[in-house]
Amino acid sequence: MTARSLRGSRIRARSWMMNQSVAGMARMLENYQDLIRSFVTGERSADEFEVHFLARFKNDPNQVTGREFDILDELFADVDDYVSDPSLRAKTGGLDGDELQRRARDAYTRLYHDRV
Repeated sequence: MTARSLRGSRIRARSWMMNQSVAGMARMLENYQDLIRSFVTGERSADEFEVHFLARFKNDPNQVTGREFDILDELFADVDDYVSDPSLRAKTGGLDGDELQRRARDAYTRLYHDRV
């Protein structure tokens, strides 16, 4: 194999890997869009969102590192901090449903409206 053909093979391999990464990112984002939107718009309660988001994030085979994953990971931490019981939340701290919804709205905007 010549240096020129080796270089061409590397370029094709890099291009293929980038296409796979873009496709994986698209699958990852598509997996969360309706779930987050339904919570932000009030179609789903904070308790329902908590259950579904945590399960989906923990079992997502399409997670791809990058800016979008970091946003979803931040939202995962926010969901994990959510405490529905006001008396328990007063003792332990944590987020209420309104604050979780605000943070989910921010994540949704950054994921689906701020994309370049």
